[in-house]
Amino acid sequence: MDEKSLEAAPVVPGSWSTPAKVRAVLLDVDGTTLSLGQNCEPASTREAIRRLAENGVMPLLATGRTSYLLDKIDLTDFGGFVTFNGQLVEVGGRTVHSNPLDRADVRAVVEQVRSGLYSCLFMERERMYVNVMDDRVQAMIELTHNHYEPGDVAWALENEVYQLNAFLAPGEEHLILNGTRRCKCTRWSDIFCDVMPVEGGKDAGVRILMDALGLAPEECVAFGDGGNDVDMFGAVGTSVAMGNGGAEAKAAATYVTDHIDADGFWNACVRLGLL
Repeated sequence: MDEKSLEAAPVVPGSWSTPAKVRAVLLDVDGTTLSLGQNCEPASTREAIRRLAENGVMPLLATGRTSYLLDKIDLTDFGGFVTFNGQLVEVGGRTVHSNPLDRADVRAVVEQVRSGLYSCLFMERERMYVNVMDDRVQAMIELTHNHYEPGDVAWALENEVYQLNAFLAPGEEHLILNGTRRCKCTRWSDIFCDVMPVEGGKDAGVRILMDALGLAPEECVAFGDGGNDVDMFGAVGTSVAMGNGGAEAKAAATYVTDHIDADGFWNACVRLGLL
């Protein structure tokens, strides 16, 4: 997308309104900042983030990913990070919130995985590992373009685990919830569900980040595309679902923009009067 076409991004008259004051935008990664179809950050998204920061609107990241899975995103202009779906919050290289899974719950999941009930990706702060490379795991690799190393699930008993990706189909979440005490599930894909502490979630992490930065909800706009973004939408004044997003995200959002590959983020920023 060249400069001329950027300036000509379409605006739908009368359908969007400009928030009174916006000091920050919160962006999900997969399907919002990172195009899974192109396996890269769209040029228009990168340029919009740069211009927002230049204009005094702080870009913030709120993702189910962790820092070692953000190599395809230009992080230069981001002022804060909510990772692991809210379990880790960082500002200026400083950790302001850390909320790993309950050790007893991790032990219960390890036993379920060892029994063959389902496969699982264990996410620690500095590494992640999957117990088996089955068809569901391969499907996730193809979807996200990530690389997963097989590992010994016993490692999860020795270290803090911030999030699990349990390879369960929709409706099977009870398998993990019935065996744990303080877990909840959210879903971005039918291939797997994210498992986190019951008091966690993007909304909790985003509120902690906003408090750390002195931001009020009405001063923030959140962008996302999946079910794990719905709670985040409720934590801010304005929310935007990507055109490629799921029905749950679109129903919960203030506005729905274009597909990520059709300059959805840029166009939304123009329509909101941020660019």
